[in-house]
Amino acid sequence: MEQIEKALSPQESLRVIQNTIDLAKRSAQENGFHFLLWGWLIVIASIANWYLIMNPIYPQPSIVWMIMVVVGMPASLIREWLRAKKKEHSGNVIHKWYGLTWLGFGVSMVISMPFAQRSGLSPIPFILVLTGFATFMSGLLLNFRPLLFGAAVIWACGLWCLFLAPMQHLLMQAAAAAFGYLIPGYLLNHQTRTSDVPRP
Repeated sequence: MEQIEKALSPQESLRVIQNTIDLAKRSAQENGFHFLLWGWLIVIASIANWYLIMNPIYPQPSIVWMIMVVVGMPASLIREWLRAKKKEHSGNVIHKWYGLTWLGFGVSMVISMPFAQRSGLSPIPFILVLTGFATFMSGLLLNFRPLLFGAAVIWACGLWCLFLAPMQHLLMQAAAAAFGYLIPGYLLNHQTRTSDVPRP
């Protein structure tokens, strides 16, 4: 039996690509949750750590970061588990690249932070540079410009740390999370919610 293959026209190819990007954006509504979750946790932990250092009312001010992990990791894992149960994004290549980008970010963080600490350097500039890269890649993959803007802000904050005392790095990190995570995260959620509203 003769097999007939139908070649996609340029318009159909563009439509397939756009549908893939739109699917990734729909999955990003839940990833917007991660931007908001970690954005708020980083802002609160950074300011709390700075405050406890400036006002030594507790002997271990860095304990706030453990609290952030205890809250953030279970929330993120539960969210991903619920999403995996729905099996909505198993065939989405862009969504897989998106996840691999943040996996690479996590591995890079685990490797780079001990190097910074053993060298007696503040780890925050390294964190901001890596975070800026992962946010930039997310903006490219999702074709979402606010994330590109957020990445530029995070990178700028990382560069600005070169001219600040290590104590001020915490405040710079809070600002980077607010402008690089929270604002794009809210815009991402808003865009996804409004795109789900049926049009007349």
